[in-house]
Amino acid sequence: MHRSNRPEYLQRLLLTLGIIALFFAILSLLWILADVLLLVFIGVLVAIVLRTLAKPIARYSPLSAQWALIVVLAILAVGAIAVGWWLIPEIISQFNQLVEGLQVALAQVEAFLSQFGLGQQWFDDIFSAGGPQPFRPTLINRITGTFTQTLGILANLFFIGFIGLFVAIDPEMYRRGIVRLVPPRGRSRTREIIDSLVAGMRAWLLGRVISMVAIGVAIGVGLWLMGIPLALVLGLLTGLLEFIPIVGPILSAGPAILIAITLGFKEALYVAIFYLVMQQLEGNILTPIVQQKTVHLPPALTLTAVLAMGFLFGPLGVLVATPVAAVLYILVKELYLKDLIERDRH
Repeated sequence: MHRSNRPEYLQRLLLTLGIIALFFAILSLLWILADVLLLVFIGVLVAIVLRTLAKPIARYSPLSAQWALIVVLAILAVGAIAVGWWLIPEIISQFNQLVEGLQVALAQVEAFLSQFGLGQQWFDDIFSAGGPQPFRPTLINRITGTFTQTLGILANLFFIGFIGLFVAIDPEMYRRGIVRLVPPRGRSRTREIIDSLVAGMRAWLLGRVISMVAIGVAIGVGLWLMGIPLALVLGLLTGLLEFIPIVGPILSAGPAILIAITLGFKEALYVAIFYLVMQQLEGNILTPIVQQKTVHLPPALTLTAVLAMGFLFGPLGVLVATPVAAVLYILVKELYLKDLIERDRH
């Protein structure tokens, strides 16, 4: 009888080993395609934004969802052209001045530190062109590298745009495709989970946009009233970095403080205090109000997600860390808390 069970035991062992090998193969493939998957995730976020903007147009007009989406795209295109016509030249001018101002500020900080014997070597280590002379990149290599990076960024933006557009045109097709991967008895619950994910991402994006606009405008106006140069581009930079919670506001304060140093260390102190006060107001007043109807992520979880994703995937990981954490948070709530814990209680 022991011998008769041996083939069955070998079959189970081989099946187990095959499942383990398949799991690690899929995990390795996901790791290799991580950057592409993150870009697809951003494209889905773009699609959610487009569908959210088109939804009220389709609801309060005789237009279909597709035509409402076309109207949204047309409005966005006209708005981008108008904003570009009026603001982009000023933004570019102020950005160039920002780069020059940062160089001046860094030179002043270096001169100040050099009084204590800390300046030159410290700045050489951080801002040097890179290593000994034979290993420093030539002008041609720098131009080629810059061109390649710019081309890569444009390619990624086009990829994100097309993914967002295709998903926004017919999201139900992709929803049906995901549902069909699940056994029939679980398809109804899968639809509910997808709806929860979309609603959660829509609410999270709305909260981020509100925070970005509010903080960007407040910082820009505040710096302008304080007489700090380049208030427009600094406010815009702060608003954009606000998309990354906790870490973004801290990073945005650096350029403003450095620019203020060109006016004097007293002005730089005032700017630092201003940013600190604004961050406290945002964290204790604006964020709780916004999060009342959005996905509420604990600050420790948010910071951990940003650091972990940044360590694993670089700047792209930092950019999508919070929405990815929000998706995982919703999945844990729906699949674990509701489907396992609360079901077992009943």
